[in-house]
Amino acid sequence: MSDQLGQGAPSGTAQAWESVRRLREPLAWMLLVIVAVAVLVSAWQLFGLPGAGLPGAPVPSHGAPVPVRVGAGSSPPAPAPTTVTAFGSRASAVAQQFDTGGIVTLLVLSVILVAFAGGLTDRARQVVQTAVSILAVTLGLGWISWLGALGAHLRPGVWFIFDAIDLAAVAAALIFSVAVLRSQALRRSQALSPGMQGEGP
Repeated sequence: MSDQLGQGAPSGTAQAWESVRRLREPLAWMLLVIVAVAVLVSAWQLFGLPGAGLPGAPVPSHGAPVPVRVGAGSSPPAPAPTTVTAFGSRASAVAQQFDTGGIVTLLVLSVILVAFAGGLTDRARQVVQTAVSILAVTLGLGWISWLGALGAHLRPGVWFIFDAIDLAAVAAALIFSVAVLRSQALRRSQALSPGMQGEGP
C-alpha cells in the first residue's frame, strides 16, 4: 500500500509540472499582446493621432530672458516666451511610457518562459521573434520621444539622464532576446519543426 502511494506521488507531481509547462507558451503570448497594446497606445499618443487625448497645438514656454537695459525705476527683464512644438509637448508626456520597467520585464519574461523554463516550447522561436520585434519598435519610439522631449525643455531637472538609462535597459533586453533567437537551440528547433518533419519520406 505504501509502495503504491510512493509511486503515485512523483507521477502526480510530474503531471502538475507538465500542465504548468503547457501554459508557458500561451502566457508568453499574452504578455506580448499586453506590451504590444501598450506600445501601440503610446505611439498613437506620441504622433497625435485622433483620439490620443494629448495637446496638439504649440505650447508657449518661457525661454531665456531678453537683455534689456535696466534703469532707475524699471522692472527686471521678463523671460521671452518661446513656442514648444506640439510634438515636443507630446513627447514630453509619453517619453517614459516606452522605457518603463514593466515593458522590459514582461518582454524578457516571455522569452524566458518559452526558452529557459523547462525547455523550449513548440513555437519558442516565433515568440522570441515577436519579442525582438516589439523591443526594436519600442527602442526606436523611445529614442524619438526622448529626443523630442529633450528639445522641448518642458521637463525640469536631469530626467533625460534617467530616461537614457531606461532606454539602455530596453537596448540590453533587445540584445539578450536577439542572442536567444540566434542560439543553436532555437535554430535546431526551427529545423525540427513539425512542418519540416512532415516533408520527410
